[in-house]
Amino acid sequence: MHHLSDNTEDTGGKHQGERRTGKIMGDLLRSIGLFVMLAILLTLPSVSSVPSGVGDEGNEGCLCHSRADSTDVTLVGLPSEYGANITYNVQLQISSSVEVDGENSQGGFRLTVSNGSMMFNQSEAQYLDNGWTHKLNGTYQRMWNFTWTSPADNASRSEFTVYGNAVNGNGQQTGDGWNEYSLVLPGTEYEGDLSLSPSIDGLDPIDKLLLLVGLCALVGLLWSAGRS
Repeated sequence: MHHLSDNTEDTGGKHQGERRTGKIMGDLLRSIGLFVMLAILLTLPSVSSVPSGVGDEGNEGCLCHSRADSTDVTLVGLPSEYGANITYNVQLQISSSVEVDGENSQGGFRLTVSNGSMMFNQSEAQYLDNGWTHKLNGTYQRMWNFTWTSPADNASRSEFTVYGNAVNGNGQQTGDGWNEYSLVLPGTEYEGDLSLSPSIDGLDPIDKLLLLVGLCALVGLLWSAGRS
């Protein structure tokens, strides 16, 4: 009987130790999962479509606003191909079903180009994080004039990417609509590929979706393991 009691106590202690070890492992795995989720949140772009302009966090669009097919963004005045070191007069235009409030902000933009140089009216726009964006004085309109000087090498290609946001002037994120416009221009002697480059972080939208699904699955597995 004493041996049976001792065996029972030993078995109970073993099970209790296993439960304690399982709880520690579960807490550890949950902590890892939460850390991964926090890391994802910290690495997401924190985009604020402020009237003073948007830096490189806007290179993926106006993420705090809704994308709208009814908003069209375009660049007018660019050639079908460019010669070396030529200056072109260009206009960035935003047209949208979002109503205009003449007394408040109407729109903003973020424009980058891979080659050549741009120059805006610096009372309306500013150079920020390797691209151009609006200033407060430049938000009371939906058209901006600038010049683009092509690169000295006419065997090159130049890629333009612009995000335009049409706003209704209510000072909030509701009711606005943004869209994007991308264009690859060849030099007169360029003979290579004219397809658009991947997005700024090197991932196309499908890759981003797959990465997000994979991360969510990883967190889910860690959470389930922690509860078992």
